[in-house]
Amino acid sequence: MLLPHAELQALRGIWLPVALYALVCSVTPGPVNLVAISSGMRFGLRRTLPQISGATLGFAVLLFAIGMGLGEVLRATPWLLVALKIGGSLFLLYLAWQLYAASGHAADVKMSAPPSFRDGVLAQWLNPKAWLASAAGVSTYTVPGAAYTLSVAAMTLLFLLMCFASFSAWALLGASATKLFDSARLIQRLNRAMALLLLLSIAGLFI
Repeated sequence: MLLPHAELQALRGIWLPVALYALVCSVTPGPVNLVAISSGMRFGLRRTLPQISGATLGFAVLLFAIGMGLGEVLRATPWLLVALKIGGSLFLLYLAWQLYAASGHAADVKMSAPPSFRDGVLAQWLNPKAWLASAAGVSTYTVPGAAYTLSVAAMTLLFLLMCFASFSAWALLGASATKLFDSARLIQRLNRAMALLLLLSIAGLFI
């Protein structure tokens, strides 16, 4: 189907703004990034890739679903956002406890498991900020009319690329920190600092 010239021009014009928006949303510290950096510290980049992949795909699917109508359901049912905040907070509290209880000793790393693909997906779908960021992006950057679905697909593709790169960078930063700081006690303190930041992000859900 041929698009009207105006809509085609508008579709071409969203790439850079959406890319910048995706970069800001994905690279700034948040629950997924905090878990990625801590997992990178404990397990390295390669073993953190399932969590990174799950978080990336989870957000992309959420964004596409909101663009194709799920956002209207969210606006029509305010209680759903409250349920998301409660469920998301409980899940994030669980992640914060895992970070706090983690030891910096290599022997303990072998006994525990890195975050899974499912953990990455849940961290997005139970995070109200991910829902709000998706809804804000869809309402701001999509092109109305015949190009609407293509613009949602373009946003989804850009977020896939940006999220994977950003989450991987955080995990790589964690892996690099382990090499720089060889002390088990220091690594444990870094894990607990990540847990504290995650608790602060939970408090931010209700402010």
